[in-house]
Amino acid sequence: MYAPELTEQLEGHQWLQRLRKELAINAQNLDLPSVEEEEWRYSPIDQLEPERFQPVVSKPALNQEIDTQLSDSAITISMVDGFLLSYDQSEDYEIYSASHIENPVELPTPADLLSYTNLAFSPDPLMIRVPKGVHVTQPLVINHYWQNDEATSFPYVHIELEDNAELSVVEIFHKNDLSSLVISGTKILIGSGSNVRYQQIQNLGSRVWQLGTLDVTVGQQANFNGAIAAVGGSYARVKTNCRLAGRGASGKVSAIYHGNESQTLDFRTHQEHIARDTLSDLLFKGVLDNQSTSIYTGLIQVHKGAAGSNAFQTNKTIKLSDQAWAESVPNLEIENNDVKCSHASTVSPIDVDQRFYLESRGIPTLEVDKLIVSGFLQEVVSQLPVSSINGWIAHLLNEKLIARDIHDE
Repeated sequence: MYAPELTEQLEGHQWLQRLRKELAINAQNLDLPSVEEEEWRYSPIDQLEPERFQPVVSKPALNQEIDTQLSDSAITISMVDGFLLSYDQSEDYEIYSASHIENPVELPTPADLLSYTNLAFSPDPLMIRVPKGVHVTQPLVINHYWQNDEATSFPYVHIELEDNAELSVVEIFHKNDLSSLVISGTKILIGSGSNVRYQQIQNLGSRVWQLGTLDVTVGQQANFNGAIAAVGGSYARVKTNCRLAGRGASGKVSAIYHGNESQTLDFRTHQEHIARDTLSDLLFKGVLDNQSTSIYTGLIQVHKGAAGSNAFQTNKTIKLSDQAWAESVPNLEIENNDVKCSHASTVSPIDVDQRFYLESRGIPTLEVDKLIVSGFLQEVVSQLPVSSINGWIAHLLNEKLIARDIHDE
């Protein structure tokens, strides 16, 4: 996808330089994604021209203000085009870039082309470690910014919790008026008895392509509560793998999304039950307007040794326009009889009875649609794992509805 020689322009000790080049060479032997693959079915991936976007290999300066409401009450990390710019350090946890560590750091083996290129060209692989028994009380906010036009950025985040630890993380992909490609990867390893609350906010600009991966492994009696709020991007894709590897592990994944204009918001999920007595619960809700598109394909996979597992998967989408389009494909792969699994999927316009009821009480049609959409999304908003960011997420969603008012005037 990109020449291995480009990795030599990135800073890093010898072990990381060797690893980067090896990964980039291996990536050369892998095919580019294609709609012929089930993994990329329904997507516009064939329209991507990666040669248009060049990897960022020199560290830029941050020339915009941080715009998250959590700044005053959170631990903040700022990354620009995948480079680690600044962070708050503490005795309770470790934050560092693998590029600045002399001794080799063990990093998970990539699974596909995007993972290979993400790690190969990540200029500052961000490493976060919470020691055994430590409960980090403040949310950790990772701000991703972009400074280069016609560029590819490779933000890589690796979070590891040892046993009986706790952490809340908010990862924000900020908006900017650039044409760019973001190939992002976030990996979370959760030790036995630990708890992670994770929230990703995708508010990218209208000319940005995002190809992202969220990969989570949950240990024995540990919990992952994760959510994605997606409102931006031209084509924005997040593949979420939630791997329940320890007995009694639980993984909750939710999402809210709102597309308008010609956006495509793409979600692929894999709820993998490896150990027995595990629980996964997935709830995705979205709204589409104008000529926007959403794609959801999800797989619940229960392995032979995962007796006593419970798995739930729900995706619901409301269309505000006849030109909007939604694909929703839930799947089950069950290898054990002693389980409970269910999936549900709906795509529909606003309920005419609900609209008539509110309009008959004197509420204008545009306000009616706002009320119905807000009520529809509230089930997810009220359960978002890091509640202190809910107000900002509600604001981003409301901006979408305001844009609809302007469009209709």
